[in-house]
Amino acid sequence: MLASRTAPSRVQDIVTGKTFGHAGGGFVGVANVGLNDYWLGHPLAMANLYGFGRLAWDPSLSAAAIADEWTRLTFGNDPQVRSVVDKLQLDSWPIYESYTGPLGAGTLTDIIGIHFGPGIESSERNGWGQWHRADHDGVGMDRTVATGTGYIGQYPAGLAAKYESLKSCPDDLLLFMHHVPYDYRLHSGKTVIQHIYDTHYAGAAAAAAQVGEWESLGGKIPERTYLEVDRRLRYQAGHAIVWRDAVAEWFHETSGIDDRLGRVDNHPDRIEAEAMELTGYVPVAVTPWETASGGHAVVCRESGACSAGATFARSDGWYDIAVQYFDFNQGVSRYTLQINGTAIDEWTADDTLPSNTMDGHTSTRRVLQGVALHKGDTIRIIGVPGGEELAPLDYIEITSIAPRAVRTKAAAQQ
Repeated sequence: MLASRTAPSRVQDIVTGKTFGHAGGGFVGVANVGLNDYWLGHPLAMANLYGFGRLAWDPSLSAAAIADEWTRLTFGNDPQVRSVVDKLQLDSWPIYESYTGPLGAGTLTDIIGIHFGPGIESSERNGWGQWHRADHDGVGMDRTVATGTGYIGQYPAGLAAKYESLKSCPDDLLLFMHHVPYDYRLHSGKTVIQHIYDTHYAGAAAAAAQVGEWESLGGKIPERTYLEVDRRLRYQAGHAIVWRDAVAEWFHETSGIDDRLGRVDNHPDRIEAEAMELTGYVPVAVTPWETASGGHAVVCRESGACSAGATFARSDGWYDIAVQYFDFNQGVSRYTLQINGTAIDEWTADDTLPSNTMDGHTSTRRVLQGVALHKGDTIRIIGVPGGEELAPLDYIEITSIAPRAVRTKAAAQQ
């Protein structure tokens, strides 16, 4: 009788044993609690551990109820704080999913490595498995009974029939269940390839928007916690762009199908480091190619400083300047951003990102907001190597902003 079930099963019914007629049930969670002051490495991540404990006691609780409980216990009952923090928590999963793995294909992370940055090809042809089976013609793992691995046949009959059919398989599970052409139309009406492009750009934009949402709570959150979350959200906003570009451009290269909005492989505000006027810096190829803009970066092999410069050729105005570079877990490089020979920003690449190579794990972004630029200005990055880290530089991106959005140097992304 259970094999023919067609009614939806609630999680609470599964873990209590009701769905399968068991006298009892349960579930197990694994939490990687470490030595960080915030246990899980992020002040807001503790909501996950709290949520597991609450569900263990009451599996009928909703995610929204648990998030609000945690927010009130952690930050108090201020209505604005509750609204913003609850939203950040509930949006975090769909935002991450949107700029990483589409339509059930998985996160497309470095699956044979450290599971952090993008590594689209790593889950294919690696000697022990293939997950998304993307090629020039299509993408997705055929797990059907009719033509694939037969995995779908392990579900109860009602669900198996739903997943087996392309007509009834939910879009968010499509590529986990089926291999389809890139021009296959989803229930949404979009093609698979356009969905991949659109969601990755939307996800990166949503990650950037979370920074502003958090900053609206300035003065209402304990300062240390406020700054720790702000730093992490800013980092995520930059890393979401790394993910966006890597995934979208990998699928563009593989499929040969253009983004109908013209965004993929088109960066008019970007100046590639290898195209700049280089002193000491040497262009190098990056592996995987999609984890660096244009597949290349520059490194400083000099014992002292190297520089990469360009002449600003656009209209006078206010701009944000983003510098994309690589921050290894060994070695500490130093960077200076100059306009017409005057330093306007300096920083040290001393984060502990989990790699010692130029790739999607170490690609990071620093943004200086509200810079007045004039046509003919010279923009230059000075890089000083430290240890094994050769002051690697990927590109600079100069984005026009409205006058009201101008901020001071003190608002620069850390």
